[in-house]
This record gives sequence, C-alpha cells and structure tokens, in this order.
Amino acid sequence: MMIQRKKSGLLSLLLVLALLAGCAPAAETPPPGPIPSQSVSTPAPTPEPTPPPAPEPVDFHEFLDGVNAARKAIVDQKGHIDISAYTPDFREQNNTFTEEEMELLTTERKFLESLPLEDALEDVDTFFRLLQTTYGAYYYFGGDEVFLPIRDAVKEELTAISIPSTKNQNETQYLSEAPGRILYKHLSPVLLDGHFMIGQYAPRDTFSTYMYYVPDLYRDSVEGAENPGYLKPTIGPDGRICYWYAALSHDGSDLPDTLDGISLQWQEAQWASSDNAAPAFSESEWEGIPILTSRRMSAGWENADADEQALQRLADCGGEYADSPLLIFDVRGNPGGNDLYIMKWFEGWAGTKAAPRRAFSLRYSQLSCSKFLNGYPAEYMGTFSHYISPGEWAEHSGPVFVLQDKGTASSGETAVEFFRTAADTLFVGGPTLGCALTPNNVNLYLPHSGLQCYFGTGLTFCETDENLDGVGYLPDLWVEPTRAMELTQKLIEFYGLNQPQ
Repeated sequence: MMIQRKKSGLLSLLLVLALLAGCAPAAETPPPGPIPSQSVSTPAPTPEPTPPPAPEPVDFHEFLDGVNAARKAIVDQKGHIDISAYTPDFREQNNTFTEEEMELLTTERKFLESLPLEDALEDVDTFFRLLQTTYGAYYYFGGDEVFLPIRDAVKEELTAISIPSTKNQNETQYLSEAPGRILYKHLSPVLLDGHFMIGQYAPRDTFSTYMYYVPDLYRDSVEGAENPGYLKPTIGPDGRICYWYAALSHDGSDLPDTLDGISLQWQEAQWASSDNAAPAFSESEWEGIPILTSRRMSAGWENADADEQALQRLADCGGEYADSPLLIFDVRGNPGGNDLYIMKWFEGWAGTKAAPRRAFSLRYSQLSCSKFLNGYPAEYMGTFSHYISPGEWAEHSGPVFVLQDKGTASSGETAVEFFRTAADTLFVGGPTLGCALTPNNVNLYLPHSGLQCYFGTGLTFCETDENLDGVGYLPDLWVEPTRAMELTQKLIEFYGLNQPQ
C-alpha cells in the first residue's frame, strides 16, 4: 500500500509536469541567416569642393613702389627730347605786318554778323599768315606743305557757298561764323592741339578721348583676362586696390560689348568743370590729413582780389607741407592759368625746383616782339628760344594722392607734370584733358570779321616726344573722378595709412 501510494504520487507529479509542458509556447525558430552574396559598398557622398582662399589684397606699398620705378625710369632716360626740326629760324618773316595791321590784329572788337566774300577771303589769308608767322606748332604740324593747301580749300569752299547780298545784288556775303566753321572743318584733322580755338570752335572736340568704365564690376587680378589692356587698377568699394574695366574712347562706339564672357555696360566718366565761384586755392583736412584744393591758376572774374590772395598763398605754403606723412592735392577741374604759383609751391614742398624731362621753345615772332602783344626783345625776332631739361627725380617720403580729371588742363596739367617727378605720388581719378603742346597762348582777331583766334606761340614736350593733347596724363588708379576724394579716403583707411607706423 505504501509502495503503491508512493508510485501513485510520482505518477501524479509526472502527469502535472506533462500538462505544464504542453501549455508552454513552442520555441521560436531562429530566422534564416543571410544568403551569401557579393558585397556592394555604398559610395560615400562627394564632399563640396573647398573654395580657394580669397586672394590677398594688392599690397599698397608694392603697388606704390612699382609706380615709383616706372616713373623714375622716365625721368632717368638718357639724352634729351630733340625738337630742333620743328623750331627753325624764320627771320625772313620779320616784316610781314605793318604797325597798323599788328594793332588791328591784337585789338578785340565787335564780331560782325555778315561780311562780303572779298573780306572773308582776305580774313582767311590773314589767318594762315598768322599761323605761318606766329603759331608755335606750325612746323610741327607740317608747315607750308600742309597748311597752304588747306588755305586754298577753305577759300574754294567759301566761294562755292557764297550767297547774294541783301543790300547789293552784285556782292556776296556770309554770316560771319561761316569762315570759322569752315576753317574748323578743314583744320581739325591736322591740329591735334588742345588749346587751339577758332571763334567758338575747338579742334580738340573732334579727337579728344575720354574715360569709359564698367561700374560695380571688379576683379582681384588681371590673370587669365581675355584682353588685360581693358583692365585698369582701381579702388574697390571697401578701399582696396583691385581692377575694373576702363578704357579711353572718343565716344564709346569702339569699345567691346563683351570680354571674359561678361556683357559690358560702358559708362562715360563725369568730370568737374571750372567753377569761378569756388576759391582758386583752399586748404582743409580730413582726419588730420592735409587736403589742398587748386581749382585754377588765375584770378576769376567774380572774386579777383580774393583769388589773387589765395594764389599767393598757394605759392608760399609749400614748405609747410614738406613733412606731411600723407597729403591729398586736388586739381580736378583746374583749367590752368599761370605756372608760377605751382612752381613756387613745389619748390617749397620738395626742397628743389620741379624738373620734368622737357623740351620747351618759344617763338619770337614779329607780333610777339611787338608792343601790341608780348614785347619780347627785338634782337630775338625770327628765332625760337630753346630750353632743355634732362629731368630730375625729387625724393620725398610719404604718399601723396593727386586727384585729376578731364577738366585738368594747361597749368593744371603743369601741376600733374611736376608731381610726376616726385616719389611716392599716386594719381587718382581719370585722364587729364591733354592741353600742353603749345604754351604761351594769345588771342588775335581777324581784321574784317573780328573772328577771335586763340593759339600758342610756343612748343613743348614733357617726358617723351609724344603729343598727348586730347589724351592727357593717365591716372595710376582709375576711379569715377567725381568719387576720387571719397575713394582715396577709403583706401587710406583700408590700408591703415593714417595709423602710426
């Protein structure tokens, strides 16, 4: 019984365990392993290319050193400028005019509204006789061989367009401007002279070139440019030296529409006109930097006394700025006058006389030696004076910024010529007018019409024997001239030139 009870208990235990085992969830079948295959790697994303580092700004002092070297090389050229072929003796002309004729030719009078054909033709003859005997560049532009055929063509055209007189049907007459207009038409291709005027007509209007530029388009260098000649150094909006598209053109029609794959929208540079209401010379400063402003080298009509005092101040104050570590000299819109003021200023500032490489001749004509014009010594009559300067470099420490534009002419350009002989000088703005070939200009009046003729009695070249009239002296930094002051100040700030060194 005991044994049976024991067996019965064991059997019961086994039955319970069996029942429990039947209620347990079945063991999960492990998922099948991956099917073996050739592994394919997923390509890593291509990283964005690292942009090249921004180029270093043009080093100001390296740029200045390069300008110094180029300009000093001009001054240091061997030999001198030879203009002897254009300045022969002409004593055979010493008795061309009578006293009465010279007095009439030098006397301003009313401009006639009309005149007979005979008088018009006589005026044309007198005009060419004045050129032949008195004009400083007569031989430079070809002499009789060039000018006498032009005289004949002008007279022929005047005769061909003659009209009957309203007073006398047997006479012909002209509006008095007709000879001037026809002279201008025939002479403009020959007279590349920035000073020359025939009445209201200036031949330079037909050949002068002007600055054109593409605004707001800058490059860090000229490397890789399709035509580097169209890229000029400039001052960017932040004040750094960079490059932009700029060029000289008479009217812009010859400039390229595209360069370097870029459409170019050329714009003509603005320039200052002479302002007689402004002081001839004034002094100011910006952040301790002296600013000298020279608007003309002669007294204006409106404030003649004040201008005389201002010009005398210009002549006297050069030495006061000799030690200025920075200087801005503004000659924008300066049409000229008398060189004497800037000559004295430069000598005081540089400690030596300005000595550009130059050839200068003055024609001692019968008119120039007469009491009616210049009164030069009679013993020189029929000859040219000669002055030759081999050029001398003026050492100076500290940047000078000269602001210039197309309104800078004659004695205004003399200031530019002087500064081009001084170390550490940069010219900012646009080209000057180009009005320097014939100095010592005079007004003469044709006997019948009273037509005013204005031309030089001298001949001069500076730096080379190239005639720059109508082109002018080019800037080192080409900027819109009306912004030259603003951008020069930005450059000074960008390069820290006004900070203690």
